[in-house]
Amino acid sequence: MERYLKQFATSKWFDLVGVILVVGIAISAGYLNSRLEKFVDWGPWTALVPFGVISVINVGISMLSTRFTGQLNKWGNYLGIVNTVLSGIIDFILGNKAAIITYPVTFIIYTFAIKKWKASHDGIPNTMSVSQKRLVGVCVTVLAFIFSIIANFIGFNGHINFLAILTTIVFALSLIANIFNALKLNTQWPFWMIYNIIQLIKALTQGNFANVGKYIFYILNAIGALLFWNDKKEEKPF
Repeated sequence: MERYLKQFATSKWFDLVGVILVVGIAISAGYLNSRLEKFVDWGPWTALVPFGVISVINVGISMLSTRFTGQLNKWGNYLGIVNTVLSGIIDFILGNKAAIITYPVTFIIYTFAIKKWKASHDGIPNTMSVSQKRLVGVCVTVLAFIFSIIANFIGFNGHINFLAILTTIVFALSLIANIFNALKLNTQWPFWMIYNIIQLIKALTQGNFANVGKYIFYILNAIGALLFWNDKKEEKPF
């Protein structure tokens, strides 16, 4: 089973399958033909902006970023920073007022990730001692949740409801995983698994069965990537 999961995470064919999957879901959700004027009134020029096409392209970039990162390919971070910019703009337009706070932080983390990965050995993750991982893990988790609570409190105008709580937890998990990715540590993958499991449960409760398939794909990818990274960290550079 481990062998198949690692093959799943590293297969170029499944890169293509993943992109087709998320782009297909975005198109089926009716995003493709929408224009910017549907969401904001910034003048007549908004009717010319293909907001739906940009959104669909962005989900494909997000999938490739995730896949490349799982394969220890530095291009995952470059695509990640493009995805962060586009996602931040899209979320803000769709009403996420916290986006103006959260996405710049994610952008900074990806900038750090690019520098950190560039300074490390290609194709090999970084390592830390168990005690170092625990210390970093506790610090990162606490700070991520504090920041997420503050950012989403602002974003939801102080209204505490189930969606606000769920969004806070999900963003904190993604923030933790992104920080561990910036450090090029395999510790990111369990957090991505939890993140995607929560998103899967959310999709099931909403009856959004298209997204069910997407998050099952992401969960399998996270498991396979963790196994692949565990193998690679045992390899010594020349």
